[in-house]
Amino acid sequence: MIYYINLIFFYSLLGFILESNYFKYKNVNIHSSIFLGPYTFVYGFGMFFCLELKKVLGNLPNIFLNYLFYYLLFTITTTIVEFLGGHIIHYFLKIDKWNYSNKKYHFGKYITLTNSLIWGILATLMAFYFHPFFKNHILTTTPDYFTYIVCFIFFIDFILLVKKIIKNI
Repeated sequence: MIYYINLIFFYSLLGFILESNYFKYKNVNIHSSIFLGPYTFVYGFGMFFCLELKKVLGNLPNIFLNYLFYYLLFTITTTIVEFLGGHIIHYFLKIDKWNYSNKKYHFGKYITLTNSLIWGILATLMAFYFHPFFKNHILTTTPDYFTYIVCFIFFIDFILLVKKIIKNI
């Protein structure tokens, strides 16, 4: 259980860093997370589901077909997570943290073909090349007390978000 909590928080942090750097590059002053802290859970849950699918399904004998299969599967998986995440955030917070309505090849506000293809590439690279290192050197070696501290800080952040939601009702 601790491993999965670490995994979700770790990839949420990486996603937050990725988006923050992208926003900085685009000269946009936006906080990536709905929370105060540095975590964007759409990335954490996206990678969690991708890695679990890979673990359950295993590898295909042909390496090219293996990468192609997982790229397509991860593209679909991360797109579903992004779609659901956008709707969940909108439902509870009455905001659109992202909106692709003005982008080419968009499907509603929360999905665009370009981003979906990019998420598939990133998830495939992470799952096959970076995650084994992260798993062996970070996710399974993080002391439990550190995970408890992170969860406690997140719990406070979550309470502040709930107060904000109640205030907006």
